[in-house]
Amino acid sequence: MGNSGKDVPNNWANDKGMAARYAPVHAMVTELLARVDPDGYAMAVIEFRDEWKPVGRLVKIVELMAELECRIRGCDYLEAEILNRNVKIYARPEDTVDVAVGRAYIHDFQGPNLLNKLCRYSARLQREFTRCVQILQLAAKSRRLAEARMAEQLARHKPCTSVIQ
Repeated sequence: MGNSGKDVPNNWANDKGMAARYAPVHAMVTELLARVDPDGYAMAVIEFRDEWKPVGRLVKIVELMAELECRIRGCDYLEAEILNRNVKIYARPEDTVDVAVGRAYIHDFQGPNLLNKLCRYSARLQREFTRCVQILQLAAKSRRLAEARMAEQLARHKPCTSVIQ
């Protein structure tokens, strides 16, 4: 079976349009994470390695999960920063907090639309994170089944006793 376009899922690596669409948001999240949480990735890798105990190729999946978790957290930071900036700029002195936040949203959606792009970027990251978790869960299940089969095969055979005692 050939490698048609339908066999390859759209992702950052093979869809230049998608990468270009999210590049500004990706860059902002990267810059913000470097400023706000510089050790977040290293700590996430340690936590995920302790939790999943990956072997072989699964180490890359765990490292990707750590990066995705940091970027998702960065999206939350960036959303708060965008809203705070817009509230400071567009809120009126007589506005309540709710009205001020509403004005910040309205301005963003009429102008740069960063919050919408950020929401879609975050959803994409969360889907990828979920896929990584599913891969690790399947690998763990497969490993448990293989160990159970091996134990069953060993139980069927009589123990080998040495002729020389």
